[in-house]
Amino acid sequence: MSMLKSKMQLSAIGLEIDAHEFRAVQLTKSAKGTSTLAWAIFPRQISNTNQTLGSLPEAEELRWAAAILGRRGFVGNHVSIAPSTSACSSHAIELPPKESGAPIDQLARMEVARARKCGPEDFELGHWYLPAKGRTQESLAVACSRAVIDDTIERYEKAGLIPVGIDLMELAIHRGTQVRSVEVDNEINASLRIGWKSSLAVLTLGETVVYVRRIERGASSVWELASKRYRLSPEAADVIVDDLSGDAHAETYAKIRRAVWSGLANELTSELDVALTYVSHAYRMAPFGKIRMSGYGALNSAIEERIAQVLGIPLACDSFVNLQGQTGSDEQSAASIGCRLSTAYGLAARFDQ
Repeated sequence: MSMLKSKMQLSAIGLEIDAHEFRAVQLTKSAKGTSTLAWAIFPRQISNTNQTLGSLPEAEELRWAAAILGRRGFVGNHVSIAPSTSACSSHAIELPPKESGAPIDQLARMEVARARKCGPEDFELGHWYLPAKGRTQESLAVACSRAVIDDTIERYEKAGLIPVGIDLMELAIHRGTQVRSVEVDNEINASLRIGWKSSLAVLTLGETVVYVRRIERGASSVWELASKRYRLSPEAADVIVDDLSGDAHAETYAKIRRAVWSGLANELTSELDVALTYVSHAYRMAPFGKIRMSGYGALNSAIEERIAQVLGIPLACDSFVNLQGQTGSDEQSAASIGCRLSTAYGLAARFDQ
């Protein structure tokens, strides 16, 4: 999309949805660089009691969300989205060299179909070559059910929204967390996105995603622990998840927050350790760079301390934009919100759509 009068390019709306909330970002790009036109975070509105939490919203809820985005300064109805990681699978496969003349896409599809135990046309596929290690040449492939994608597009279109791009979550996370960073060609970096129901570790060598690890826990486990064990109200449990101060209850909330986040911090660190060990063995000469945090609890002290204790790798959480003064919150809370929006930023940052 373009804005001819101002000679600016307008991005699609990067829209990320989970069982807890909507997150959206829209960007503009000009000769001066990329800037944020609008951003928003607001809770899900699940009116149908039969709807399973975590499922894609029905068209009615998407229509309601689109109206909110319009009131908050978003322009147009083009959206850039990514399917849930639960509907996708990643595969390390061996393919002939590009220059071999072999039907690479067809071979990749056949390999993935064999692994998924389905037909070769039952999924959409993205794949890329990995940096060479020894004499083997591997590729990483990510597949998502075609039925899921078709259903997703249909729901958005019924709501008056046009999906102009369906991205891979892995690439959107990487794109959103490295916006302020300069990648070193031979350096191993990790992006850890803490989602609501699950989390995702994306490991890169230079600019290339080389390994993905899905972690079957997310911030919902923190919310449930806060509400059930400590009998907090839904609003108070949100404060615990959001890393907000809690005002008059700040001291009490700080103790609860540390207690409920510690278990998730241990599990995330353990899974990240497995992922880093695997990649470091595959690329033995590559040094470690940073672990870039995004999503819920990206600045949580329990996670930071546990990762530092076990892995000893520096953490970073660079917000894509300075939100201080725009959120009505302090610097820490503004940074936390910015990191929570990083995947939506990564979806919007694809100006090729």
